[in-house]
Amino acid sequence: MRWWTWAGYRANATLAATLTTTTDPLQRPTDTCIRRREDVTPAEWGKVISEAADHLCLPAVDARALNGLKFSAALLTRLAEATLAARLADLDGATAALRGPTRFTVLGQ
Repeated sequence: MRWWTWAGYRANATLAATLTTTTDPLQRPTDTCIRRREDVTPAEWGKVISEAADHLCLPAVDARALNGLKFSAALLTRLAEATLAARLADLDGATAALRGPTRFTVLGQ
């Protein structure tokens, strides 16, 4: 199942970090969509996204990205992670996607 947000990578990364109970943990978000778990019902989905805008999470940061930071050796790891996560997030885009309409479509039936 995919949620076609068309929100961009940064917003989708923020949404994937926020919606961990309903997204597929093995799939990375793209510019256009987020992979959701197939067992999520429309009722569950509606409840989760209605509450999500109040507690957006910053995306996880790959350890390799930390090494690419200028002065990474001089930064505390937690500070470096927080800095990159804040740069990676798109809170406004994620909020807009959560507030927009959604619908479930079953293909092939």
